[in-house]
Amino acid sequence: MTKLPHVVLATLFGLLAAPVLDATLGNNIAQASEEADLVVGTELVATADVALHKAEIAKGSHVSVTKLRLSAGHLDGVDVALADGHVVKVTMGTVRSYFQVAQ
Repeated sequence: MTKLPHVVLATLFGLLAAPVLDATLGNNIAQASEEADLVVGTELVATADVALHKAEIAKGSHVSVTKLRLSAGHLDGVDVALADGHVVKVTMGTVRSYFQVAQ
């Protein structure tokens, strides 16, 4: 018997098992809960000093989410209102790194 059927079966199994393993390990759940925490009006607190475009946000400063930015059905970023009223686009990477939801 040739190895080709085994390779094909292994590849198919890998493709089918990946979403199951991903869900089992909690990657989808973590992303969903993260997205659920951010809605328009959510107040975020800076956990460190960060520059957003030309604005400097000091650690402990509060910003408010004004818009959710979706890309292919996933949360890609948010718009936040600064204390002076300016609205700035922020990627989810920046939100995860420098902000937390205010208590």
